[in-house]
Amino acid sequence: MHELGLTRNVVSIVAEHAGGRKVRRVRLAIGPLACVERRALSFCFDLVAEGTVLAGASLEFLEAEGDTFLIKDYELEEAA
Repeated sequence: MHELGLTRNVVSIVAEHAGGRKVRRVRLAIGPLACVERRALSFCFDLVAEGTVLAGASLEFLEAEGDTFLIKDYELEEAA
C-alpha cells in the first residue's frame, strides 16, 4: 500500500509549511491515472496525522487530469 508513504509525505510537507500552526483542511488534486486509492489515503491520513498539527484536519479530494497527485492547498486555523 503506497498510500501510506504518500500520506506520510503529505503530512510532513504540510506540517513543515504550517510552521507549528494547527491545520484545518488539506486538499489534494488527484488524477484518474495517479494509481492512488482515495479511501486508503483517507484511512492513512487520520493515522499519520495523529499527534501532529494536522490532527483532526479534514482531507478533501479534487479532480485533476492524468497522473496528477499534488497538494492543492491547505487551510490553517486562525491565530488566537
